[in-house]
Amino acid sequence: MPEFLSDEWFERARELVAGAGPLDGASFRIQFDADGARWHQVAVDGAVTEWAAGDVTEPDLELRVPHDVAHRYYRGDADGTEVLAACRVVVGGTEAPPSPLDIELVPELADLPFQPEATLLTQYRHRAGPFGPFDWWWSFVDGRSDEMHFGLVEDPDVVVKIHFDRLVGVRTDAISIYEAIEGGRVDGEVGPLMLLAGLQESLELHDAELACGPSGPVLANLGRVMDQDVCREGLATLAAETT
Repeated sequence: MPEFLSDEWFERARELVAGAGPLDGASFRIQFDADGARWHQVAVDGAVTEWAAGDVTEPDLELRVPHDVAHRYYRGDADGTEVLAACRVVVGGTEAPPSPLDIELVPELADLPFQPEATLLTQYRHRAGPFGPFDWWWSFVDGRSDEMHFGLVEDPDVVVKIHFDRLVGVRTDAISIYEAIEGGRVDGEVGPLMLLAGLQESLELHDAELACGPSGPVLANLGRVMDQDVCREGLATLAAETT
């Protein structure tokens, strides 16, 4: 079997995802770095056109991930939540968490108004993430953003299950929150559901969403491409062949 991240490994990876697309608008140029091991992946309208060692010109962003996490992911031993939690995104020399947690560093998030008793814990479960399905949660206390992390949380007030690109669509003003849940599912009691809707529709929160950088759209497109049947099957085969 070819050595992980060797030229032969990338050749096999490209072979396994050949035939993907077309998928309108699902394009990206991503530079990866795993403790100094560098590779890139490029897709155009759903088709993977480049996936090889080395650097790519004019990347949309650089994604840094520990080598052991990347290795375990491509062996099928690390899921989408673990990989994203370990990642850092670099855009214009600035390092930040990957979307959706990139909103945590947006200054506009501090402008959310104080709302007594507007306290909510929401669990998000996304399909078609950049490295497969992933989970994260976000808590608000008195209307203000309190804490957010990748993973699962106990006893959430609301559970939102939607494709990752739907969340990004809301944040970029491409779709409404009501369009985002079409084909998805939102579970919770009436009170928390109404509170979540109110928070999501607030101008202050939407200003924070719009202030997020390119991480969301780029990673959503990576998710769209790699969630295609040929790519998911290809990754499964690649995992079985990666030691």
